[in-house]
Amino acid sequence: MSATTGRGRMPAERFDRLYRASSDPWDYLGSEYERVKYSETLAALGPGPFARGLEVGCSIGAFTEQLAPRCDELVAIDFAPRAVAIARERLAELPNVELICADFPEQVPAGPWDAIVCSEVLYYLDEPTLRQAIVWLRAQLQRGASVLAVSWRGEGSEEPMRGDEAHELLTAELARWHAFDGRRVGYRLDRFDGR
Repeated sequence: MSATTGRGRMPAERFDRLYRASSDPWDYLGSEYERVKYSETLAALGPGPFARGLEVGCSIGAFTEQLAPRCDELVAIDFAPRAVAIARERLAELPNVELICADFPEQVPAGPWDAIVCSEVLYYLDEPTLRQAIVWLRAQLQRGASVLAVSWRGEGSEEPMRGDEAHELLTAELARWHAFDGRRVGYRLDRFDGR
């Protein structure tokens, strides 16, 4: 997500302020909601192993830490520099994890990818940027990747989209690869398999 394009997306500066005020502003490390969601996300992704994984929107690396054992190499990106710095500190002992401050989809590192997880990030994109992301995700699916999207289903006050809206667009555009639909009260999981 770009902090500078002004295309109706959430600015990185807003997130950096939150991470400066708290190293875990959404209680990723202590929340029962997050614990259950992470468990279901891993179950929906499958056991792997994955040679090369990409996590989009890694925040402070709470889920990254759980995903890493399933990947030979895991690249985790976030557009908030402070979040990436916190994640680097937390995950310094994991040699197979690379953390990068990058916008999605414009600055995604080069693949190929075997597994891509977009957790709690797609509804922060405006529709034109989400459509750009879908073009990129389609290309990854055509190369054989698995893509898992996870989104909160609540109604926010500042996000450009709701989670369900983002997932409806995703499933419509990537229908031929849609392999799993997991709807829970608080969040939604959709997996797309390129294999």
